[in-house]
Amino acid sequence: MAAQSERNLKLRDARRAMGLTQAELAERVSRRLRLDPPLDGNYISKLERGTITWPAEAYRQAMGAELGAGSDAELGFYSSRSAPEQDTAPVDRRSFFSLGPAVAGGLIGGSSAADFLASIDLPDQAPALVGRSDVDHIAQSIRAFKAWDRSVGGELSIHAVAGQLQWAARLLDARATQPGVRDDLHSAVGHLAQVLAWMVVDCGAHEVAQRYFRFAVHCAEQAQNHSLRAVVLSTMSRHQFLLGHYDDALSTIELAQVRADRLPEAEQSMLNVVRSRPLAKLGRRSDTLRAIGDAEDLFAAYDPRQRPQVAWMEFFDRAELAGDAGHSLADLALAGAAPEPALDQLGYAVASHSAGYNRARAFCHLKSAALWMQVDPAEGVQQGIEAVSAAESLRSGRVRSYMRELHTAAKPHQKHSDVAGLRRDIARLTQVPA
Repeated sequence: MAAQSERNLKLRDARRAMGLTQAELAERVSRRLRLDPPLDGNYISKLERGTITWPAEAYRQAMGAELGAGSDAELGFYSSRSAPEQDTAPVDRRSFFSLGPAVAGGLIGGSSAADFLASIDLPDQAPALVGRSDVDHIAQSIRAFKAWDRSVGGELSIHAVAGQLQWAARLLDARATQPGVRDDLHSAVGHLAQVLAWMVVDCGAHEVAQRYFRFAVHCAEQAQNHSLRAVVLSTMSRHQFLLGHYDDALSTIELAQVRADRLPEAEQSMLNVVRSRPLAKLGRRSDTLRAIGDAEDLFAAYDPRQRPQVAWMEFFDRAELAGDAGHSLADLALAGAAPEPALDQLGYAVASHSAGYNRARAFCHLKSAALWMQVDPAEGVQQGIEAVSAAESLRSGRVRSYMRELHTAAKPHQKHSDVAGLRRDIARLTQVPA
């Protein structure tokens, strides 16, 4: 059995000598190489633990430049093909892996696995005709991608979705074989673009996300699909809200509400509760409460038997409504309002989100724990421990930002050992100082 990976103390010491955290070094390398999505501190951690000993050449050069190293060896990097064997058992590795150097090494040619795969050109032939089955195939892909995104976050699948969108967009130039297919195809491609845009937001690549959002709106307008257009605009408003552009977020969601009377009550409900988010941040308390009340009334009036939910609205149920309302009420509570309404809504969302909506549940649980820290720190730390434990497996930049908010909210109570332990766990997961 191979020995455990040896820690790369040279890289660690060089980083520390520059006064950089793992996250800061990752950010500098990403900026130098213009990486999108960027590296994170977890990648640097893998290098320092010895899990990765020979990063791609561009990464090695960038780290050498940032850390003032003159060679790969100064940073402890080495190729496993030239490293001494660590096996203790008397195994004849040359004969056992006889195909390795002859086949794999010869084919890859000394490049990293990622660079080797990136150099491969796949056939890219779009069909000349497009039919109902092509639309159905895109819909099936969307369902799979959305399930991945909801359960583990967007970071693991954005490249797969981007490739699927590029292929699907080429179908828009094909000739439709049946009436109505072209509009349905534009709707499907627009929905896929919206899903990808929100995944990219989850990874923090905001300018890229905006381009995908604009493309999704274009597809919805080409299909004259008022429902999809409204939902995409609502997601754009959420994105602007995350960036702190609250006036823009309010303008965008109000644009989505133009002629909302054509939409089912569930979609009108969603638009109203999304509107409550920037209203709360802008300090418009009465307008926020009115928007939440309208959203709840509209959702109560919705009858799915008369107007079944469309694919791009499947995420919106009573738990999602409560989660959005709870977030808005939490912002009002931070401005001096009573916290109980927010805690009630967030608690309902945590308990009611259905299986597979792990990330949405994590948002609400982490937000609730941060608010509990101000109301009852003992309850806050218990909620926080549960929320962080449940969210640890998610690969989502937004989840990490929620963890950092909880880390900050817990700081006034860090003299208690359980709170200090919670903050250390969050620091480990998010690369913030403990």
